[in-house]
Amino acid sequence: MWWLLGLLVVVVAVVIIVASVRVRRARGSWEAHFAGLVAESTWLAHELLPTTLSTPDVAVRNATWTAYRPRVEALMSGLNDAAVAAPKDRWEGLDRLRAAVTELGSAMGRFATATAVNEGESLGAVRQAQRWLEEALRAIQRHSDRQAGPPDGGASV
Repeated sequence: MWWLLGLLVVVVAVVIIVASVRVRRARGSWEAHFAGLVAESTWLAHELLPTTLSTPDVAVRNATWTAYRPRVEALMSGLNDAAVAAPKDRWEGLDRLRAAVTELGSAMGRFATATAVNEGESLGAVRQAQRWLEEALRAIQRHSDRQAGPPDGGASV
């Protein structure tokens, strides 16, 4: 009888270990995917936007946006997909990033085709969306820094 109880304990322990390993792997996979999305969002904020916004020629601006819009749309889709499996502690940062990228995509679509009449207004919308994106990226970085802990491993000096 005791051997049956011991076997049951061993089976439960194995199930718990296997489940925790799977959860850890899934979290690691999600974090790696999310890191790629953050890198792509950083590219959007620090490379594509400055290049596009510094172009005074509407035709060039529109051509640049047209060329890179599929990449931005893929980023939006990736952020939406990541939200499905996001851990609870990542929901807020992910939602902020998704909203900022979505707003920036919409604002850039309007700005890329803006005429002299509405260029100032659409540029203002892009700049505001760019600020939201930068804030979302900083919040994600702060969260990552808190998760990593002190650089010395927590040792006090």
